[in-house]
Amino acid sequence: MNPRAKTGFSNRQRGASSLFVTVILVMVVMLLAVTASVLSNTQFRLAGNLQFENVAFNLAEGAIATGESWLSTGTNASDGGLITRATATPELYPTAGLDPLAMTWGNTNSKAVGGDDNQRYLVEKAMADTLQDGESIATCGDRSGAIRESVDVFLVSAVGKSVRGTTKAIQTTYSVKKNC
Repeated sequence: MNPRAKTGFSNRQRGASSLFVTVILVMVVMLLAVTASVLSNTQFRLAGNLQFENVAFNLAEGAIATGESWLSTGTNASDGGLITRATATPELYPTAGLDPLAMTWGNTNSKAVGGDDNQRYLVEKAMADTLQDGESIATCGDRSGAIRESVDVFLVSAVGKSVRGTTKAIQTTYSVKKNC
């Protein structure tokens, strides 16, 4: 038998096994690259979602601030809509009890801030004739001794929606000193 023929076969066998190992390594590297790409895309989407949530939350915060500003202006805290629900003021309710997470926000039950439907608020009268210290007074004009000014407490609810449809609803209480 020719010794060269045996050596050639051995070299071809080593070349084939080297090719096989190289193909496996290339496939592993491709799999890692695809996995890294998918993870990167997922992280990018998550970061985008967080930005839309922040936008919605900021819009809701702005609506809360608008509602509180409205309550603190002039005699708005004693508006007729907070005594008996008036159709002229659909965003004002005489008693608390709405569920801002379950309700559909619209022109019949809330006020758009500056005409922007993505930023709405409503005001509910949580407690009337409440004192800061929980004390009671006979009349609003009775200011003797340690009696404090009476306040009305309101529940201000707001919702903000981002352009992608992310919605955030928040609530806060706001008290207004009662004018006698």
